[in-house]
Amino acid sequence: MPLVLYYFPLSQPSRAVWGLLLLGKVEFTPKVIDIMKGENTTEEYTKLIPTQAVPAITDDDFAIFESHTILKYIVRTHNLHQFYPQDSKQQALVDAYLDWHHTGTRNITLFLRDFIWGPIFFKRPAPENKDQRLKELEYYLSFIEKIFLGEGKFQFIQNQPTLSIADLSLINELVGLFSMNYDFNQHPILKKYVEHLFSIPEIRETNKDYFGLLGHMKQEEYNDFIKQYL
Repeated sequence: MPLVLYYFPLSQPSRAVWGLLLLGKVEFTPKVIDIMKGENTTEEYTKLIPTQAVPAITDDDFAIFESHTILKYIVRTHNLHQFYPQDSKQQALVDAYLDWHHTGTRNITLFLRDFIWGPIFFKRPAPENKDQRLKELEYYLSFIEKIFLGEGKFQFIQNQPTLSIADLSLINELVGLFSMNYDFNQHPILKKYVEHLFSIPEIRETNKDYFGLLGHMKQEEYNDFIKQYL
């Protein structure tokens, strides 16, 4: 029985898992769980996935959630070690990013939730500390450039020879910045990284729905760098 992916196309972690399945040519059945409609809170889904989170997968009668755990599981069960190295030291480098991701890169999504998506989709007032949060966001973006992309010397996170599951997690967070019409010229290393990752067809494929949403929610004219992907 093929693996089943429960996902929401606008969810960054969902797109990371979806991307790995496509890149690894893994047979799977996609099932969209529309969290905007509360489909993740139904009794049926909660019984399967108690956290009510996406993404999640089932593999026969085995169910698992948490995107980084899912990514590693798929690598191990489908022998896709080109995306997650077997060497202990190299694996530790990838894991270091994946662990940092939750308190580092994920701040992009938290910022967008509070200042872009919350006010637009849920009519929630934005917090008053936007300037402070922007400064914090810039710190995290600079840290990614300096540490994880080696000040521009690395094509992939932690100087891995090929794209890894860490890159799949990072790129899907970075494109969130498109929704605030972010000027990537402020971070040329990240700009080059986004261009590089979006030369990969599977990553473009998994972002089609998200980019379609951006086109509909457009608050202002997007800059030329962002516009080329929409």
